Amino acid sequence: MAHDSAEEAMSRMGAEQDAKYSANRQHFEAQSWYEIDHRLTLLLTPLFRMGDDATIELSVVVDGTVISGSVVSEHAWTQRQNDQIRVGSPAVADALASVESKREEEALETPEETGAGSLHRQVRYIHFLAPALLSGGVHVRLPATRVDLRKVAAWSIGRISLD
Repeated sequence: MAHDSAEEAMSRMGAEQDAKYSANRQHFEAQSWYEIDHRLTLLLTPLFRMGDDATIELSVVVDGTVISGSVVSEHAWTQRQNDQIRVGSPAVADALASVESKREEEALETPEETGAGSLHRQVRYIHFLAPALLSGGVHVRLPATRVDLRKVAAWSIGRISLD
């Protein structure tokens, strides 16, 4: 009986966590795209059309922390991140590449993902390569980093010098 009670308690806890996750996900999905700075979106949009070689130097403020570095397309960022993962775990990198490939194929086949829909998906995040994080006077170099545009409180063109 005690074992059943523990299983019931675990089941209840799992159900509560699922409910919290669902509520948080619904709240997150309900946030408007119009909360993103329109001018920043206009600045980033051509970056995705120019290909993997296009970059722009950008500094953003997220939750009081400055992130500064080179911004690239999502595809270029994904490739860099996979390269970083491959160093430590080739199997994980291969699995991620496979999932990404399937996702890209589905996006090409799904009509909703063409036109304006794919534009919104691409400009939802800022993709930094080797940015610097500045917080409380401390500078930290980061690997390939992705920032949600809805979290950006301020931004400017250019990289902050750490010299």
